[in-house]
Amino acid sequence: MNTPVRQDVAPGPSLTLEHEGSKAGALLALGVIVAILIAYHETTWSMISIWSRSDTFAHGFLIFPFSAYLIWGQRKHLGTLFARPNPKVLFVLAILGFSWLLGTLASVQVFTQFMVIAMISAAVWAILGNQIAWALAFPLAYLLLAVPFGDAFIPPLINFTADFTVTALQLTGIPVYREGNFFTIPSGNWSVVEACSGLRYLIASFTLGTLYAYLTYRSLTRRLIFIALSLIVPILANGIRAYLIVMTGHLSGMQLAVGIDHLIYGWIFFGFVMLMLFWVGSFWREDENKLDSISRTRGVSTGNNRGSEGVPL
Repeated sequence: MNTPVRQDVAPGPSLTLEHEGSKAGALLALGVIVAILIAYHETTWSMISIWSRSDTFAHGFLIFPFSAYLIWGQRKHLGTLFARPNPKVLFVLAILGFSWLLGTLASVQVFTQFMVIAMISAAVWAILGNQIAWALAFPLAYLLLAVPFGDAFIPPLINFTADFTVTALQLTGIPVYREGNFFTIPSGNWSVVEACSGLRYLIASFTLGTLYAYLTYRSLTRRLIFIALSLIVPILANGIRAYLIVMTGHLSGMQLAVGIDHLIYGWIFFGFVMLMLFWVGSFWREDENKLDSISRTRGVSTGNNRGSEGVPL
C-alpha cells in the first residue's frame, strides 16, 4: 500500500498579489487617516484642547491608542483577509464631509467632531472593503468615544443626585430643607454642583465597560447587557457616594468630607465599584481559547480561532 506524500504547495501569484495589495491598502488607509486629521486640523485641535483642559474628557488621549491596540491584536486574523476597495462608500464619505461643513456653518463643534471621526471609519471602509471593515467594526466605532460629548447630561445627573441624596437622608431620619440643588441639614449646608453630577464617573465607566465587554464576551447580548450596566451602575453609585459624603460630614460635625478629601473619597469609592462590576462580569466571561482547547481535546475541530452656597458634593 502506497503512503501518500504531503506536498507543500507554494501560494500562487494571485494569492501573493492579494496579500501585497492588502498591505498596501493598510498603509494607504493609515495615510488617509493622518490626512483627514490634518485637513480638518481645526476640528482635531478642538478635541485635543478639550482633552487637555478637562479632567472629564482626558480619556480622549487614550482612545486612539486603545483602538490601535485592538487592531494590532487582530493582525493574524486580518492577515487572512484581502483588501477589496468599495468605491460606493465614497458617497458616504462625501455626505460626512458635507455634514461637517453644515456643522461648521452652524457652529456646532461637537457635531463637526463626530463627523471627522466618522470620516476615518468611512475612509477605512472605502479603501479596505466590506470584509476588513466588518472585522474592524468595533475598533473603528470605539474612536467615537474620543469626541468630548456629554455636557448635555449634566443637569439631569445633578437633579438625580440631589433627589437620591435628599431621599436617602430622609429615609435615614435626618430632616432636610431643599431649594433646587441646595439643601440644609442640622449640621450644615450642602449643594450638588457640576463636579458632583457624576458625569466624569459615567464617561469613565462607559469607556472602560465597553472595552471590557468587547474583550471578555463573544455574544452580542452579553456585551450589550454589560455596557448597559456600565451606564446604570455609575449613576446609582454616584448617588450613594453623595449620600455617604453628606453622612460622613454630618456624623463628624462637618470636619470630614467637606473639602478636597470628599473628591478623593469619591474616586476611591468609584474605583471599588468598577472593580466589583468587572469582578461580577467575569463570572459570565466567554473565553474563546478555552472553548477551542476543549473542542480539540474531544477531537472536534472548531474550524477557526479568534462655602456660603453650601459644601459642594
